[in-house]
Amino acid sequence: MKEEAERLKTQFTFRQHEIETSTRKSTPKKIPVAPSATPLPLPSQLNRWSQHNTMVGPSRIVQESPVRPRFGEIARTGRARKPVAENQNLPSGFQTSASPTKSRVADSVKGKGKAPDLGKRGPFNVQYDSGPPLASLPAGGARTTPSQTVQYDDYGTMAQDDEFMAESYVDVPPQEDVEMIDGTQDPHPQIPAPVDDGIEDVEPHRWVMDLHRVVLMHIEPTCRMTTLQALLGVSLPTGPKSEAYTSACSRILDVLARVPSQDSQDWGDAAQTICRALTEMAVVLAGCNHTASLAALLGQLTHLTYTLPTPHRYILVDNETDAEEDGAPRILAVICSIIQDHVSKLGNHETEKSDLGILAKESLVLLEALCWDTPSDLENRLAFVPSSPSVLSILVDSSRPMWFLFYSTRVLAWLSTRSVLFRSLLSCPETEGQPQDYTKLPHIERMCSLLIDSSRMDDKADEIKRYILRFFALLSVADPSAHVIIVESQSVIPSITSYLYGLSAMVRQGAEALESDPKAASRVIQRMNQTTFLLHHLIIKAKNDVRLRERLELAPREYNGVVHLFVVAMGRLSFADVPEWVKGKDKQELEKVAELARELLELMVEGLELDAIWATYQEEPDEEDDEEAEARRLDTNDI
Repeated sequence: MKEEAERLKTQFTFRQHEIETSTRKSTPKKIPVAPSATPLPLPSQLNRWSQHNTMVGPSRIVQESPVRPRFGEIARTGRARKPVAENQNLPSGFQTSASPTKSRVADSVKGKGKAPDLGKRGPFNVQYDSGPPLASLPAGGARTTPSQTVQYDDYGTMAQDDEFMAESYVDVPPQEDVEMIDGTQDPHPQIPAPVDDGIEDVEPHRWVMDLHRVVLMHIEPTCRMTTLQALLGVSLPTGPKSEAYTSACSRILDVLARVPSQDSQDWGDAAQTICRALTEMAVVLAGCNHTASLAALLGQLTHLTYTLPTPHRYILVDNETDAEEDGAPRILAVICSIIQDHVSKLGNHETEKSDLGILAKESLVLLEALCWDTPSDLENRLAFVPSSPSVLSILVDSSRPMWFLFYSTRVLAWLSTRSVLFRSLLSCPETEGQPQDYTKLPHIERMCSLLIDSSRMDDKADEIKRYILRFFALLSVADPSAHVIIVESQSVIPSITSYLYGLSAMVRQGAEALESDPKAASRVIQRMNQTTFLLHHLIIKAKNDVRLRERLELAPREYNGVVHLFVVAMGRLSFADVPEWVKGKDKQELEKVAELARELLELMVEGLELDAIWATYQEEPDEEDDEEAEARRLDTNDI
């Protein structure tokens, strides 16, 4: 009897529990679709979420009785999803392979309003791209607001914190659900353009800071203190020069004492004050023969010239010459005085590290810097240098050391780039006011002597000769009258011919140094081609008849036999085969210049003499070749 009572009590308890369960449901629950034999593939993000045992979220497989969640926990019952038909095609946004998929963005918000900001995009507005594994979800967390921000990590994906990840499991309205993309929809949805509110305007460069840095920090390699310290420590005898020097130093210190503010952009007045003060100090130091301090000052001016955007306005223009169109800049006058008074004493034994050598080098380097990027309205001021007496002749004197000639010829090549200077570069200032003989200009004669100097064969000598050829080439195209002066010179064409003969002999005879060094061979071949082009330009492009044979026959005594050298050089370039050791691009260069050389050769010789030159460079067939040729003729007759 007791057992029967216990059974009825248990049955009554289960019955009561079923009634309570049925009355607790307020809305009818949809019947879930039975899972198919092959599970649907899930996005890579959901696959990663399901890999962690600590993750929580709605389950579509296990059906459990509803349990009231504890305080602080998230209910494990997810909201009902729309049923998916079994025979429906899979969306194109899902991939069954293990390869990462590209992110797709679909704008699912149908309401009004502006496009959402990428920096504040909600969790359901973006399908996350596959990237580094996401962090594990917290077991619980507080409910977050939809204004939760999204941060991007280094991989381009959005990294969420724990609260944001917990928010993705909170019930949301149906209209905020992710809109799946299938094959029937637009594969390229329009992505809202990001709004870059945080980009600030780039501040202009503060040149005044560079000006202060160069003046305060510049130091010469041979000095143990900064240039400014060395200049401030110069001791001068009492007098007008000392007062002018002290005044210039005070103006520089006044500019440096004014620390520029953050919004200070007016650096022109400061640069003008400093450059003109340094120029005045250079004038005083040059007059007092302070060579070491003067060399340091010229080096600082060179640094300022290459650092500031418009230094020529402050260095080449002086207060006294502002109203004069062709005024002589004082800094150029200082450089010319250094060349005339100090460089003229520079012997072949002088090294680049001596006090005189440093002063000569710094003078030429500053002059080269002033020739670079000179404004067109200031180019005529540079004419003061070649117009100064004996300056050009001193610069290209063969008694100067090799390192000095390297800098001096490079400066002349830079000066020749300014077409307005051709008259001063092709004149003799020593005979100003008298009839000039343009066929015997002193500096042109000395440059031609350097071009044929066979004792200078190193790399610096090759560069010196290259700058000389560039000087002639640039002046010849600067003005028709300059072309005439160069062609009428008694030494230009003979010297170029002798130099070309030496280059062709090196290539033709196959020097061991060239065969073992491809770079040196390419340099020689390139120089030979450039020289041939220059000679062709000077002779063929001349307005008047050059009378080439007569000009070579009447060449100065140091060019004896230049007619023979011309015929041999042009014959080699025109008819000789390219040496076997010359390959690739160098071989093409030699083949390209042959026609130009033949055109020049025909101006000197013609007829039977030209045929004899051609036959000289044709290889004579040997006996074996004769037998082979006879055999081929016999075979042809038999056929």
